[in-house]
Amino acid sequence: MDKLKVCMVCHFSNAEVRRHLPLDDRRFYCLVRKLLRMPTKGKGYGDIASWDVDIIDEIKKHPEIELHVISAHSGLKKSIVSYMEGGVHYNFVNCDRATLLKRLIKDDDLWRRLNPMVKQVHRLVNEIKPDLVLMVGLENAYISSTVLGIKDVPVLGLCQTIYNNPERSKHGIVDSKNASTEKSIFKEHRYFGVYCKMHYDLLRQIAPNATIFKYGFPSKGVLLEPIPTEKEYDFVNFALGMSSNKGFPDAIEASAIVKEKYPHLKVNLVGGGEVEYKEQLATLAERLGVKENIIFTPFFEKHCDLLLHIQKSRFALLPCKMDYIAGTMTQAMQLGLPIVVYKTTGTPSFNREKQCALIAEKENVEQLAQHMMALMDSPELAESLKANAREFQEKKATDARQNGERLYATFKAVIEHYKEGKEIPQELLFNPERDN
Repeated sequence: MDKLKVCMVCHFSNAEVRRHLPLDDRRFYCLVRKLLRMPTKGKGYGDIASWDVDIIDEIKKHPEIELHVISAHSGLKKSIVSYMEGGVHYNFVNCDRATLLKRLIKDDDLWRRLNPMVKQVHRLVNEIKPDLVLMVGLENAYISSTVLGIKDVPVLGLCQTIYNNPERSKHGIVDSKNASTEKSIFKEHRYFGVYCKMHYDLLRQIAPNATIFKYGFPSKGVLLEPIPTEKEYDFVNFALGMSSNKGFPDAIEASAIVKEKYPHLKVNLVGGGEVEYKEQLATLAERLGVKENIIFTPFFEKHCDLLLHIQKSRFALLPCKMDYIAGTMTQAMQLGLPIVVYKTTGTPSFNREKQCALIAEKENVEQLAQHMMALMDSPELAESLKANAREFQEKKATDARQNGERLYATFKAVIEHYKEGKEIPQELLFNPERDN
């Protein structure tokens, strides 16, 4: 029996794949950005989208699948770098020109037509001749736009978020190319996966006729294990890129309130992103009188180093505003850091059975600060949250082990429906009456 060919289009990076890639030192790229008066980014490389690696690891467990990965990557000295490892065919496509043009070309449609990655990815897909194209990260237009125009093969999009969320404009600038590209994908293709009702409702508004599957990110179902570490900070907020959506300004404002009671408070802000935005955060900290209380740490090249570093804090302050449940919350809970978060559509689930988190109303910095002080005041509360959160995550880990089998069943259902018109099993579809 011939293997099913699955072509996964995404953007990820880790130290393992970077060993295979000829990468530049970022100096010329940073110079070009500076000359074009674009926001300045760091010169290094770091791990991106560890959940993509979990998906790859899950798919390659199935001997009946031949997996081809097409991933964007910055800094490649060649347009495309291909290699095979662990039974997986990897193809990395340079995304620097696409991201530069994304800033320079104002018209969304014109940019998509000129995005050099589109032709490169289409050529690879035509050479691979897959039975299914799996798109992960629809909100990132430079890579997701490459699945527009793909014909004669089903495209399954896994929605990590829905970029076209009316709430987004309240928390920062909306990237029109990300929004219009995601919307175009929803209208052109048919099959999508979501993991929460909020995303289901937003997607259904844009694409009423879409076939929407329920999915969860697969993982090995093994929790992160805390490592005894000397504490240097009281709280940590961490994200790949510092932003308002991730609550970095809120963390500084709340710290200014907490400092009145705890003058030696130490809050560690960890993340990459644009240099200019970090400077704005530093200015805010100085204006609020917490310059000495806020410690900035750049994002780590290796994800494992990040996980080790955040354990230098006693607690995690993660006031994300857009995420259903941010991955940073899961990581902090597994590593034994009691968390303070904002109320989103997902975070109330933490406290459904036992109290696992302190939850403030969104944008309520005063309440955020009160929760911070509650943790500092009460070691008993912190220990209770820590134990309950660990129990909560253990239950979630069991579900994560099952997500891989569900994803494989979804692949087969999409292919059989597309090719043969076979009915999709109802248990694979998202049910808004049943699923959270």
